[in-house]
Amino acid sequence: MNGMINSREEQVMTADAARMQREIQAEPDNRYIRQAVQNGLERGVNSSKRAAMMKGSVLGLAAAAMIAVLLFIIPVLHNKQQSTAAGSEPVDWGVLEPFREFNSYDINSATFESAVLNDYVQFLDRDVEIEGYRVTLNAVTADENRIILLYTAETAGDQEIYGFSSSRMTDVQSGSLLNRNGGVGAHAKIYGGEDDYHKYYGKSVFELDRSKPFPTQLEADFLIASVDPGKMDDPKTGTIMADIHYSPRIKVTFDLDQKFKEIPTTVIFPEKSFLLAGHEVVLSQVELSPLMIRARFALRNEAENEWEVRRKIFEAGSGKVLAESRNGTVQLPLLSAVGTENGFEELFASTLLDDPESLVLEFTARTGNSQSVMEFDLLK
Repeated sequence: MNGMINSREEQVMTADAARMQREIQAEPDNRYIRQAVQNGLERGVNSSKRAAMMKGSVLGLAAAAMIAVLLFIIPVLHNKQQSTAAGSEPVDWGVLEPFREFNSYDINSATFESAVLNDYVQFLDRDVEIEGYRVTLNAVTADENRIILLYTAETAGDQEIYGFSSSRMTDVQSGSLLNRNGGVGAHAKIYGGEDDYHKYYGKSVFELDRSKPFPTQLEADFLIASVDPGKMDDPKTGTIMADIHYSPRIKVTFDLDQKFKEIPTTVIFPEKSFLLAGHEVVLSQVELSPLMIRARFALRNEAENEWEVRRKIFEAGSGKVLAESRNGTVQLPLLSAVGTENGFEELFASTLLDDPESLVLEFTARTGNSQSVMEFDLLK
């Protein structure tokens, strides 16, 4: 099973993935995140006068914003990191129970947990096997803005799964490739808590453009990376590219339940101003949907709209959302952020399906060694 990478682009992405994995293993702290942010800033300066800025978390795969389909860094997440989500969990996830602990690795865990609790999940159970590699689509949830897909990879005894080299999704009707915006993965467990290297769980998040028709049929497309038996216990695995084998591209189609488009996105315009890095900034727009919360910030004074000013305000603070419902209080962390033409926007997890009684955006602004917190009630 010596599947080959099909294109120069994938070769470059694979090499970058191996490099990123080494960097994460060597620097598992915020230095990696800051470097990813800086890379995004520099790429924005070089590619456009309006400058694209990006930042995010390791569990949300901030680096995946730069190299969209890579999942090689996933194996280093096996040391479980706690989500900031709190509150009661569903008593039973049914057939998705194996995904419960795996989901908790993800900083965006509260969103899918909320979907399960509120019966907002479509069960798929569709699989395709090619040359000893099997991919099963387990479940999906969606709204006008995002799709979250759960899937499983399995291999025959002559190969062990390293991870997914890529996961992609195409809207079959339009033929357009959806942007991937985060994900997480982990090996299944066997008796004694040991990793089952022949079974791997994956979760990917894809973006939708709600100005376009809601998709009716989707095609998920995967490339599995594997190694010979015994190699997964080799500390050098993932750094010696010659040890990595690849499956053929495995494509699985499914019809998306149209119930997911029935809850429209709520758009509000708070127009709340505050100072950030010495400049007046306004929380101009917030979008609320079952799977995401997006907040947009803009410079109040159009005359200040220059690259350096936008860079300073982008780096000077960040937000989080606190949702209080019958299930308790859940902290919805910042998943990613990107620069815009006149400011920046931040994307958060969502538990809107829990019908929160309170939804507060807390924005922390930093000036030197001091910081201040602004609160914005999103339900008033």
